[in-house]
Amino acid sequence: MFHDWITARVAGQSFIDIGGIGEWSVNETVGTALRGGASRAAMADIAGFESPFWPHFHARMAERGFGRDRYDNYDRVDIVAGDLTSRLPVFDIVHSTGILYHLSDPARALWNLRRITGRWLVTNTITIPDVISNAEGTLRCEGSAALFLPGIGEAERAVLRLHYQKKFGWDLDMMAPRAGDDAAPMPYFLPDGPSPWPYWFLFTRAGFLGLLRAAGFAVREEFCWEDHAHFVLCEKI
Repeated sequence: MFHDWITARVAGQSFIDIGGIGEWSVNETVGTALRGGASRAAMADIAGFESPFWPHFHARMAERGFGRDRYDNYDRVDIVAGDLTSRLPVFDIVHSTGILYHLSDPARALWNLRRITGRWLVTNTITIPDVISNAEGTLRCEGSAALFLPGIGEAERAVLRLHYQKKFGWDLDMMAPRAGDDAAPMPYFLPDGPSPWPYWFLFTRAGFLGLLRAAGFAVREEFCWEDHAHFVLCEKI
C-alpha cells in the first residue's frame, strides 16, 4: 500500500526513509525507492551507527542488489529536534512511519518533517476507535480527540489493556507505562528528557487528520490497517 504510493511517484525524485531500520528493517522503503528509479535515496534513524540495526539494514540492502554507494545514511536523527534541517536536506518524498505515537511532541515532529519535505510525505500513527467496549467497561475517545497515555487512569488502562491483549497480544503496561514508573522497561522520561520509545498518544482518525492539516499538509490518500494503524499520503501545501 504505502510502497505503491512511493513507487508511483519516486522516479527521478529524491527520497528519504526516516526510522526504517527499526524492527530489523521490515518496513524499510529505501529499496522500494531505488527500484522505482529514485534519483537519490537515504536512510535516517535516531539510532547511532553502533546500533545492530544499521548493519542488518545494510545487509538487507545488499541482498536486494543495492550497495552502500547507492544510498546515503544519517544517524542520530531526531525529528523533534530543532536542528533537523541542518542535519537533513530537503527531499522530494519523505517516508516516516511508526514514529509519531512514540513522541511527546508529534506536532513539532510534523512541522519539522514539513520543513524537509519537497512535496510528498508518507506517514502514519496508531489510532484509537471512537468507542472501545469490553468486559472491563467502555472507553470513549470521540471526534478529533487524542488520548494522552501518561495521563490515563486505572479504569481506562484496564479497558485498553484488554483491548490490545485480545487484538494483538500486547502488554499495554510495557508500551504505555504508568506515569512516574521509572522501573518500567520504557519509562516516559530519560535523564536527558522525554523518551522516544513508549507510546505517548493515541489519536482518533479525525484528530490525526486535523493535526496533519494544521502542520501544512493535505491528505491525498489514506489506508487504515486493522482499525489501528492509519497511513496517509500527504502533499505539502
